[in-house]
Amino acid sequence: MKLVLVISSLSSGGAERVMTDMANYWVSSGRDITLVTLSGNEIDDFYPLMPSVHRIKLGVQQPTSGVWEKLMANIKRVMTLRQVFRMEAPEAIISFLDVTNILTLMATRGMNVPVIVSERTDPSANPVLGKFWQILRRHLYRFADRVVAQTQAAANWIEVACKIKTTVIPNSLRVLPEIDVMRQPILLSIGRLDSYKGFDLVLKAFARVRSEFPDWKLVILGEGPERSMLENLRDQLDLQDVVQMPGTVSDPEGWMARAGVVVQASRFEGFPNALLEAMGMGAAVISCNCRSGPAEIISEGVNGRLVPVDDIETLAQVMTELMADQDLRERLGQAARLVRHKYAQQAVMNQWNTLLKEKIRNE
Repeated sequence: MKLVLVISSLSSGGAERVMTDMANYWVSSGRDITLVTLSGNEIDDFYPLMPSVHRIKLGVQQPTSGVWEKLMANIKRVMTLRQVFRMEAPEAIISFLDVTNILTLMATRGMNVPVIVSERTDPSANPVLGKFWQILRRHLYRFADRVVAQTQAAANWIEVACKIKTTVIPNSLRVLPEIDVMRQPILLSIGRLDSYKGFDLVLKAFARVRSEFPDWKLVILGEGPERSMLENLRDQLDLQDVVQMPGTVSDPEGWMARAGVVVQASRFEGFPNALLEAMGMGAAVISCNCRSGPAEIISEGVNGRLVPVDDIETLAQVMTELMADQDLRERLGQAARLVRHKYAQQAVMNQWNTLLKEKIRNE
């Protein structure tokens, strides 16, 4: 089976990691895999691809300004994608992320090839996608052979809004290392430094509990446009000595293994990879119960804790409960490790394989 996978770039995001893992899995299984990005050499691949994956960088992702320039740039993207699809002649195409999905569906109109597009956030709660692209999504998703969502909540919204059958396939949990270290008084939070990730909430909640737990530190891993704002907020809260922001690291699992508590305060999500990986590493986790994702992974009080979105007071209260109780942290962490079985790569990739066989057989 020959497949083409399409995404905007292979930077350090969660969707990029999932697509890289899928490409590596399939090529290891003997499939012919081409991975195409709209970006070019201006963005380095963050996750390692196996050498047998055919990698194509289109270099059509440059920023534009003005309506006419944006229109012409998108026409070029569509035509370039169409040329690649004709040249590669795959048995199926899989696209990730909303704008790339739309461009892929435009590029494949009239081509006799199954196209599966996947939303990687909760589309009902994503404020980033502009109105123009929202309209195009509602119109064009119905031409996909199938839409894949990561959670049932996202799938329900897509089926109503876009009039297209949607399949739920969660992210797989990559193989995690076994790291034998003592847990330390570290509160850890991980992700792109963007407003929707809620790191401002974590800082404010930690500021409330800091005096009760003078030995604890907060570590925020990641990079993004909100770094300066978060650093300023850290300083305003007088947390300079107890908050570290080392950026993107190559060994987040090591931090997850050492952390006493991992807290993710996202205002919306698709399927939170960092949360799932922290649970797989046996960490006690706290997550904001945003509409899509966390509640489908965490059973409240069993393998983690859920708190309301944007509720700093409750977040601080639950932080206090976990930071004060080592036995509770250990119990939650042991239960959290069971996600290694539920979300194992083989189980999740079997769902993708079943979907592909269905769509290709129906062609």
